[in-house]
Amino acid sequence: MYRVIAFAFLSLIAAAAGDEARAEARFCHAVTDLSAAEPDAFECSGEPADYRQRSLWLKIDAPADSRIVYVHQTRFERLTAVFLYADGRTASQTVRRGNYGAHWRIGGQIAFEPPMLAAPVKTVLLRFDGLASHELLRIRLPDADEANAQAAVLPVVVGSAITLLALGALYTLLVGMALRRIYLLWHGLWAVTMVAWGLLWSQLALIVAPGIAGWSSQICTFLACLAVTLATISGVMALGKDMGPRALRIGTLALGLFIMPFGILVSLETGPALGWQVAVLGALTLSVLALVTLSLVNACRAGNADAKALAWAWGLPMATLALVQVIDVNDWVYGGGSQVVMLVAAALQTIWLSIAVTLRIAHLRDERDKARAAEARMSELASRDALTGLLNRRGFVDRAEFMIEGRAAPGEPFGLLLIDVDHFKRVNDTYGHEAGDAVLCRIARRLERWEGPLCVAGRIGGEEFVLAVTGLTPIGLRQFAESVRRGIADLHHPELRTGHAVTVSIGVASADRALSFQRLYGWADQELYKAKANGRNQVIFRGSDRSAQAVTG
Repeated sequence: MYRVIAFAFLSLIAAAAGDEARAEARFCHAVTDLSAAEPDAFECSGEPADYRQRSLWLKIDAPADSRIVYVHQTRFERLTAVFLYADGRTASQTVRRGNYGAHWRIGGQIAFEPPMLAAPVKTVLLRFDGLASHELLRIRLPDADEANAQAAVLPVVVGSAITLLALGALYTLLVGMALRRIYLLWHGLWAVTMVAWGLLWSQLALIVAPGIAGWSSQICTFLACLAVTLATISGVMALGKDMGPRALRIGTLALGLFIMPFGILVSLETGPALGWQVAVLGALTLSVLALVTLSLVNACRAGNADAKALAWAWGLPMATLALVQVIDVNDWVYGGGSQVVMLVAAALQTIWLSIAVTLRIAHLRDERDKARAAEARMSELASRDALTGLLNRRGFVDRAEFMIEGRAAPGEPFGLLLIDVDHFKRVNDTYGHEAGDAVLCRIARRLERWEGPLCVAGRIGGEEFVLAVTGLTPIGLRQFAESVRRGIADLHHPELRTGHAVTVSIGVASADRALSFQRLYGWADQELYKAKANGRNQVIFRGSDRSAQAVTG
């Protein structure tokens, strides 16, 4: 499926490119010593040989509508373009390793444009000194319209792809560090490597480092191999044991790691071994892709969530990389060839993986928020009384201790009202537990009316309630407790017989210094006991001076 998608994508690029992807120009060749001014004769058949330490000359008949020569950058020491005009005049232009001057173009190409003379150019001679391999040469002679289209389109395509890659690399690295996902960090390094590769291959890096001209192709070879290795490590880290047998994991990782040192060997090679080394490198790359594809299939079958995201993200570049190994796309996209195709595919892959990671993060965050909300609800339910909805003993103690610790000033008074319903057992025995529950709930609703930032209510026993208050002076606290007693006594309970009033006894304790909740609760409990022993329906107050005062109804 992925290969079908990739092939359709590449076909669209080819269709958009139009006729500019013409076949390589036919040429005759000659080999001379470096000191020779020009060859004695050209051979128009066979393959050039013995040219790597000498000069390779290519003779090309220039089309009538061609005004420029493009040479895809490759490994050479010096390149000279000689233009032979119909009237016998000549013009030449030269570039050297480390100095392309103004001849470099975005897309990894060197451009030679002959001076405009009255006579047309009939023949182009290209002289390569110290060329590594003529098989890697790509030469194009487009017409003026095609050259103008390339100058407009290719920089946009390459620049956009590199920008997307850079943004994707930064995002992936940041997300990998935030989530502590190792495979995302490896993928981010892969994207960084691809950005470096794109800058060097496209020759955009020559803007700030013109001295690397001619060396970038060798550096790009190493970076491409490094990218394959990093991608392999990222995949193995992401899939883990779900990728299949241990032998598959070890084999995939070992082969991916081997490509990097082999890439160093290929990048340093400038002799005849370069041809077979490039072929072996291609075979190694296809082998790694096959193993990674098998691993992704196994991990997807095992239900690995990361594998599904990786499969969609890596499908396009993996298929593209495989296709460019077996299909010649060198003339696609205005001569940018497989490099442009891979750059675009890598950018799309990085963006897709960034989207997949973002969606994954959003899903995890949603699950986390739901879990936290459920935990908060459970915690709230655990701290609430099931019948009245007031705080239970545990919830009230936690809230009261928080109020004590959070007082605005150390000397701010804190009061505790311990409330007990008088003769509540008679209510249950006479009217039933259902009526008793209704009475307790009505009292709880009345206590809730006093709740606020400075007051909290709770039910800590069968018919025992409690209020915690901050900021009230002893006098104010006594008045507040009395208003609570009267407010509860004035409640009407339709479940009970007419005239049956429900009263409460209240023990109050207050302190204006550092004091534990348990100590204050003990004081309030003592005063509540006194209020019940003295006839009930009254408030007994105890301050930090240990004095007790009674207020009866």
